[in-house]
Amino acid sequence: MNTKSLPVAVLIVAVTFVLISPILPVMGQIGSQIDQVFPTEQKGVVGQPVSLTGSIDSRNGTFQIYFGSFLVATGSAQDFSVSAGFRIPETPAGTYAITLRDVLLNNNATKDFTVDTAYIVDPIVPSALAQFQEGSIVVLNVSVTGGKANTAYSSNVTVTLPSPLNTNYSRLVTLPTSNQKGTATSQINFPDSLFDPSGSLTDFAGSYKVYFNLSQSLGSNQFLVGFTNLTQYHRGQTVDIRAIGYQQNDTTTVTIKNQESGATMYTANVSPNSAGTVIAEWTVPSSAAIGSYDVSITAHATPKLAPDQQNITVPGYHTRIRVIDLSGIPVPQIVVEANDAATNKTYSGTTEDDGRAIINLESGQHALTAFWKDLGVGGKSVNVVGEGEFDLSVELTNLEITVKDRNGLLIPYVNLGITYHYLTTKNSQQRTGTAAGQTDVSGMFTLASTPPEISYTINASIYGVTFNGGNDTLSNLPVKPVSAVTILCPSRSLTFSIIDYNRNPISDARLELLESSAGIFYGATTGTNGSVTVEATFGKYRARVYSGSVLLNETLVDAFTDHQIDVQCSLYNFQITVKVSDFFGQPISSANVRLLEPDGTVQSEKTQNDGAAIFSRVVGGDMQITAFVSETDDYYESRRIKVDSPSTIQIRMGRYIALGSLVIQTSLFVTIVIILPVIAIFLFIEMNRMRKAKQQKAKTAARNAGSK
Repeated sequence: MNTKSLPVAVLIVAVTFVLISPILPVMGQIGSQIDQVFPTEQKGVVGQPVSLTGSIDSRNGTFQIYFGSFLVATGSAQDFSVSAGFRIPETPAGTYAITLRDVLLNNNATKDFTVDTAYIVDPIVPSALAQFQEGSIVVLNVSVTGGKANTAYSSNVTVTLPSPLNTNYSRLVTLPTSNQKGTATSQINFPDSLFDPSGSLTDFAGSYKVYFNLSQSLGSNQFLVGFTNLTQYHRGQTVDIRAIGYQQNDTTTVTIKNQESGATMYTANVSPNSAGTVIAEWTVPSSAAIGSYDVSITAHATPKLAPDQQNITVPGYHTRIRVIDLSGIPVPQIVVEANDAATNKTYSGTTEDDGRAIINLESGQHALTAFWKDLGVGGKSVNVVGEGEFDLSVELTNLEITVKDRNGLLIPYVNLGITYHYLTTKNSQQRTGTAAGQTDVSGMFTLASTPPEISYTINASIYGVTFNGGNDTLSNLPVKPVSAVTILCPSRSLTFSIIDYNRNPISDARLELLESSAGIFYGATTGTNGSVTVEATFGKYRARVYSGSVLLNETLVDAFTDHQIDVQCSLYNFQITVKVSDFFGQPISSANVRLLEPDGTVQSEKTQNDGAAIFSRVVGGDMQITAFVSETDDYYESRRIKVDSPSTIQIRMGRYIALGSLVIQTSLFVTIVIILPVIAIFLFIEMNRMRKAKQQKAKTAARNAGSK
């Protein structure tokens, strides 16, 4: 391989990465995305609802949804998620792109959606509750949506009479040329002379089916025809009956029956008028019950081809009943029964979170009764005249439970198990129920909206241990907004025996107890025998023992029963030996050793012949040990050390050397060791020189004597 080409290849890769990196998605950024479109087959007709889910990259950003070129929805994402709906706009048939646009980042996601041609025949029906009566003229809207632009469409409208007739009447309808959006609409009447065969009519009660084109199964719908002016009535309202198609010399019987009971509410013989129309009226009586009623007309001589039968309803008024307790607070889950004085029928509902129950009641007097778990707790009589709301005050109190200790201190986080017993109102059955709660930081818990005149047993516990002995039993609470009950949290005798490392009593030790959940604090001091007794409120405590400001021990104790607790403080009253040595590790006697204890107490001792200084009754912890030869000496050795048991601590004083009981500085010793040999050598040399000089002098004198 050509080694010169390697740097060039690396450079090309690096430049390419730099160029494409701005368009690579970072983690969590994948552009706008459409996850799902409903309907899932992704096709529909003009006006049909469509919804989609997806996501954009702009957190809580603005999004837009386009259907083709139409802006059909806009909104803000929830985090990154998008959920929106729209109706297919008026547009020709074809395939269109649904576009989800992230407005901030200007990126899009698309899905194709097909608009199909819709063939519609739509009767214009009366407003709610009204209906077509026999002989009515029905207006039919005939239209095409999602068709081709500028195109002529036609329809063969067919109307089928109710069963058992099932007669078809048809008419060819030419629609105007469709507009640019593929929509064409026309309007026709039924019955009409242009229908074939002739004689189209709406003289029969029942369901009429209508088709855009029956033979091609295009566009179907229906409309209802009856012979009463409305489909629903209230007490005191008049039912107008108008039925056609009878013989004027015949007699008919008009009958109205309650579907549930079968009771006949109205019957009358009515003769048709000259046009063969039966006309009658019935005023809904004050005794009419809520429900459905069958209305029928029967001809005595010549019955109609399809008998006139229909039903009407007496629905009652939407009545809201708000249940409130003695303090005026709305109460949920209360069953409210309303007894209709006119019919002696009872209707019921249950209150929601807002304390309201919704019951349909007809006009007239009603006796309301409220039930708390089948226990009657209140009632009143109301007169219903239409839709409205009534307040129903019930005998429910708020049981306020407070937990205190013997000193009046409020105890939080106490678990309360409440059992109640009562006799049901309707069938006099014994009933038992339970409730649970916990006191708040103020030591209180409220059992809201509860009956006062039943019995309660309250089980109070902390850390899973019950403390109120035989439990607190209550009955016949006062009938007032708030019933206050206090539970006494007992105390327990805790006798502490505080001992030191050697298991000897520690006097004047300070004891602190803290109940972490309740925040209860006690402080005490041990006597000469190292013992102290504390009357502590039921609970769990963190016990700390101090000598002065030094923490000797910390432990957890419970105050569930009277008991004795031994606390050994191993940091208190043990022995420390400090050994002081010289440069060579030899013991230094008579050295001063000062011990600074954690509480600031200072002990001083001198080392013995073995270099050891012994300290008794030491309080363990972080301490400082300092050794020095004399008070006037500016040299000392010091160590900061944590000690929690009897220990021997070595301190080496490198500046000193011990020569028996004599302590000299190391520098002096070194000086002596170096200078003495030098002096010895010097003296040796000097003495040798003097000896040689003396010998030389003797030789010279001898030579001089010989020459003479």
